[in-house]
Amino acid sequence: MSLSKNGIVTLLAVTTALGCGPRSRSVATKTSSPDYVTGIEIAATPALNAYDLIARLRPRWLKPLPAGSLRSVRSQVILVYVDGVKIGPTDGLRSISAASVKTMQYYDAARAATVIHDVGSEPIAGAIVITTTQVQ
Repeated sequence: MSLSKNGIVTLLAVTTALGCGPRSRSVATKTSSPDYVTGIEIAATPALNAYDLIARLRPRWLKPLPAGSLRSVRSQVILVYVDGVKIGPTDGLRSISAASVKTMQYYDAARAATVIHDVGSEPIAGAIVITTTQVQ
């Protein structure tokens, strides 16, 4: 069987797109966004603790919604979760070593209420979810 040059190129494109076996399959990784900080960003940012990391990389996460916002009826507390455990308001970020932080994600109040199970009906302004390198 003989393939033309166009046929070979097409075959290569299709096999590349579909993947060739287990080595080409990779787990989708999140990219940096206004609500997500990757490990690459964290490693490149000099900081002592998680609070400093957020203050440098995503300072808006630490600021409650401005007065007059439609959501300002809710409490202005931003909760922090580390490896799935609630540690309280943002002051707790100062006790988390920057070297142990793997990723960080911010959820607004509505999203936090649907994604984080123990928020319940507690009025919050948002949640910062941190994954550390100690999680297995």
